[in-house]
Amino acid sequence: MDYRATETNGQATLFFAGELDMAVGDQVGALIQQYGGRNQTVTVDFQGVSFVDSSGIGSLFFTTKELLALGKQVEIVNVREEILDILSVLGFTEALGISVGKAEKTG
Repeated sequence: MDYRATETNGQATLFFAGELDMAVGDQVGALIQQYGGRNQTVTVDFQGVSFVDSSGIGSLFFTTKELLALGKQVEIVNVREEILDILSVLGFTEALGISVGKAEKTG
């Protein structure tokens, strides 16, 4: 999984590309935790994420939950419809009370 990040005035945005699975779930969680620890708001951009599995979602869930407990704001944007469906079935957004934005159609 590739990523890049920007930080400006207490706002971090992490752009991920690739597959969020067991092989990289802990790494993605650590990155979100790292940037979230030093910023008030964290936006996770999933536009380049093509696949997630349960372990990847688990890492994302627990990291997000920890940041929310610290009073941070977390938003996940540009989520592909098939991934959004998985998050919805698992109750991800309802459990955390965060905003998850659907990706715009391209092409």
